[in-house]
Amino acid sequence: MIKNWLPTICSIALLITGSTSLAQDWETPRTANGKPDLQGVWTNKTLTPLTRSREFTEIQALTSEQVQRLEAGHQEYLDAEFADSDPDRGAGVGAQAGDDGNTDDGYNEFWKDLGTQIQVVDGEFRSSIIVDPPNGQIPYAGDPRSRFWRDPNGPGPTDGPEGRPLAERCLLAFGSHSGPPMLPVMYNNNYQFVQTDEYVMILAEMAHDARIIRLDDSSHQLGMKKWMGDSVGRWEGDTLVVETRGFNPQQSFRGASENLQVVERFSRVSDSEILYSFTVEDSTIFSQAFTGELMFNARPARESMYEYACHEGNYALAGILAGARELERQEREGGP
Repeated sequence: MIKNWLPTICSIALLITGSTSLAQDWETPRTANGKPDLQGVWTNKTLTPLTRSREFTEIQALTSEQVQRLEAGHQEYLDAEFADSDPDRGAGVGAQAGDDGNTDDGYNEFWKDLGTQIQVVDGEFRSSIIVDPPNGQIPYAGDPRSRFWRDPNGPGPTDGPEGRPLAERCLLAFGSHSGPPMLPVMYNNNYQFVQTDEYVMILAEMAHDARIIRLDDSSHQLGMKKWMGDSVGRWEGDTLVVETRGFNPQQSFRGASENLQVVERFSRVSDSEILYSFTVEDSTIFSQAFTGELMFNARPARESMYEYACHEGNYALAGILAGARELERQEREGGP
């Protein structure tokens, strides 16, 4: 049971260390032109969810007891997932009957990298990434399901490759990991930042999506609709502020429309942390703008980004389309 408390002990230690570091004379690392140096490999993995659990309603800052329960509960889940399987179990009998997991789940925990800790921002254990509105929820205007219904005039899910999701086609990372906003998903939560005087490049490990941010540009270039939109950045003091618009219509963050605008802020707050905040605005879909905060933590110096070999040896897409063509053939011929 002691190991179940280790993540919480580490979180509290980090919180104390972070508070202590604020009292010291920490100096922001800078590039040759004097701007804060954001370069390196970072991860935003965390147990903190995007939207707040109903258990915590208006509670933004968790108590140490709540954090202990959440982190220990996750560790217990991992222990159960990694436990040896019963070689005598029946096929598909379910986890409660001694199976090693959900037979409908496409991944086991070996492949996942969700993190083991609740994130700490401004000395608080956060209950959700979204901090405004105060309930930690996405403020949809109307029924959010209406934005996710498939276009009746577009390709169906089995008509051809164009009808499949972008992530399934290896064109973009899933779950808004590539951004903006850049959110953690279940694995490959790593990014590399590279700076010059005129640009900042952010490379997402998943699907190798590279976003190039122009600095001090006067306007957006909206003639070409990019997967991750057109990003323009500027320095406000020691904070990099990035405004993005002009997203490709097929790239829809939480059902957003072509009117989506995202403003991001990057602030180096320690040698190993970047405070990342984002504000999402689309009056067509959301009743108000909403804001989230997330910590990017430095990866160990010797741990590099990995190649993300999307769909290598994966025959699901071809199988889906082949199955649909077979059903169409059977319908034409009047039976199997």
